[in-house]
Amino acid sequence: MVEKEIVLPVERERAWELMTEEPEQWLADEVELEPEPGAPLRATWDDGEERTGVVEEVEPGRRLRFRWDDDATGIPSRVEWRLDDVPGGTRVRVVEAPLVPVEVRGWIARGTRTTALARASLLLAA
Repeated sequence: MVEKEIVLPVERERAWELMTEEPEQWLADEVELEPEPGAPLRATWDDGEERTGVVEEVEPGRRLRFRWDDDATGIPSRVEWRLDDVPGGTRVRVVEAPLVPVEVRGWIARGTRTTALARASLLLAA
């Protein structure tokens, strides 16, 4: 399991908007995402890596959960984004957990890297 969190210096509604309406700014180079249960999800990086999945649950402005498959490793995982109000902004917590047993040394949770969340904070600061 990979857990990452960052506090963004914006209100929760703005953080939600950035995560769901501008995911290319922090998640992957190309993203197809509608924050609706049952909607398909596709994330593609310039190096050719691609993940496809489906949105499972949505609490608008607070939480989004989806499943996706890592095409490179064949390892499916579940990802949850949770947004909470905190002093000074919004805490964004991302948790990705494999849906099958994996060898941790070889597993990279690309969509939940700290650098991806850091890019979101840089976008907000601009």
